[in-house]
Amino acid sequence: MMMTSRRSLLAGAASLGLIGCAHGAADDPIDHYVAAYYYAYPIYEFARTAWVAAAPNAQRPVHRYNVIAHRRGLTDHTGRSVTTPNNDTVYSSARLDLTNGPLLAEFPTLHDRYFSIAFMNAYTDNFAYIGTRATNGEGGRALIVGPTWQGEAPAGVRLIRSQTDDVWLLARILVEGPSDLAAANAAQDGIRFLEIPEATLLPVAPTSSDDLANLIAVTNAMLARGPLVDPVGRRAANFADTGLRPGALDAWPTMTQAQRDHWTIAAARAQEIMRGGFTLRGETVNGWHYPPLGIGAPGDADDVRATVALSGLAALEAVEATYTRADDDNHGAPLNGANRYTLTIPPNVPAGAFWSLSMYQLEPDGRLFFTENPIRRFAIGDRTPGLTPNADGSITIALQRDAPASSANWLPTPAGPFVVTFRFYLPEAPILNGVWRLPPVTRLS
Repeated sequence: MMMTSRRSLLAGAASLGLIGCAHGAADDPIDHYVAAYYYAYPIYEFARTAWVAAAPNAQRPVHRYNVIAHRRGLTDHTGRSVTTPNNDTVYSSARLDLTNGPLLAEFPTLHDRYFSIAFMNAYTDNFAYIGTRATNGEGGRALIVGPTWQGEAPAGVRLIRSQTDDVWLLARILVEGPSDLAAANAAQDGIRFLEIPEATLLPVAPTSSDDLANLIAVTNAMLARGPLVDPVGRRAANFADTGLRPGALDAWPTMTQAQRDHWTIAAARAQEIMRGGFTLRGETVNGWHYPPLGIGAPGDADDVRATVALSGLAALEAVEATYTRADDDNHGAPLNGANRYTLTIPPNVPAGAFWSLSMYQLEPDGRLFFTENPIRRFAIGDRTPGLTPNADGSITIALQRDAPASSANWLPTPAGPFVVTFRFYLPEAPILNGVWRLPPVTRLS
């Protein structure tokens, strides 16, 4: 097994003189391996995060596949299982294994609070929703089935069909404030599994995407778990010559040295691009990177899918929630806690459910997590009590490490590099059509 770090991947690629620009020439053979990496990475990250969440380990001898797990509190700086979490909703999550049959579930009906229950396949694409937007708040029973299941759902039961036998069910339920947490938790309890199939675990444990042998073996194991009958699955055949072949767990040791070199170089090149986040495609205005078309279900855009898997795994589709991210200030310099900044949020943010501004520490590998701070504030939004508006209804937020004179509108930064993300839940037309945009993050010192 070949274990490398992202730094050594980059160094190794540079030593071969094959990394220096984001994309190679059209006839560069590495481009094909970069495309293979983009294809494999989201599938691998789906499997790796599922393994962390549900596979048996020393502390948990019995697996938790097909088991609903509730996070009862809002995510804080200790939450490190999934990159770019929110601090607005409680989460309920289940990793579903449908290889041995369907799962019958029951979901709550909620008309008095925003919620979304998203179903994501092994490619990391959202393929179905239950919630405020998708079902007008209606829940009820649903039969969740894999691609080869045949039959009909019982009367009054919604049929949800996945393109893969591996599914991630992720529910987000809005919390209005600390006093509302118990009611949100009660809503979580409305998610119940009634008929549960046995799970079949992967034959190889995911360890780290930096281990290219493991990345390829796990991806091949995932590709072998069901028929590749959908457009994304069928595209795996395009990369068979790189070693991506369903069931080929020993692909890496059987490769030529040239193939291994291609993978090493391609992984470094792809990671370099992916760390750019949503700048890969989409629009940048005032330093804010608005998402490309297809976030959450990007079709054949494997580069977008891989980038989201790195820096925003489980992102929803734009019609459900639109995320925009700022990495730089009004001078084009990277955001850093050594400086002080402000952001003035215009009045009447066009979000049908709610909006929030989240602060993330930028990790060296591109992942984003909340950072510990003295007031335990990780986001500011339209439900934050005590915000002081300007005369025109706008709100100026202080983004800085040390406390300002008034902490009412303060969102603390980490000591070093950081990123801010603005979320619009149920974005309205001005957001979706690009008319309404945020002003830049302004550096004060």
